[in-house]
Amino acid sequence: MKFVRSLLLVCLLLAIAVPAFAGSTTTKSAKTPDEMAKEALAKWKATLKLTDEQQPKFEAAMMTSYQKMADAKTAAAGDHAKLKASMADIAKEREESLEQILTPEQMKTYKAKMAEMHKKAEEHAEHMKKAEAEEKEKK
Repeated sequence: MKFVRSLLLVCLLLAIAVPAFAGSTTTKSAKTPDEMAKEALAKWKATLKLTDEQQPKFEAAMMTSYQKMADAKTAAAGDHAKLKASMADIAKEREESLEQILTPEQMKTYKAKMAEMHKKAEEHAEHMKKAEAEEKEKK
């Protein structure tokens, strides 16, 4: 059960992390960990009904996580297996940090929303694979 949950978190974290870092190769500038943490706070504030006391702690936990993700991406230097392993560790650390900040009910909501995003990311990835395969068949 822990393995499945960990795998789910890794995939979800990658689904979130990859688009966040993908901008670095386009004309759009990549967001800093601080900017991403502020956006995460804005996104989750209402969903989790974060208290005034929880908000700076939540933002700090996300900032730490995003900074570790950026460092892991740099350290992996294109090695997807290494990046995936690092992201799994970071996801676990983030969840542990959030468990210290959020109430059990908030954590339940967080995990449910993350699972939902993971499912959407998987569906999107599957759709993209199919579209890519169809494109290759046309050539």
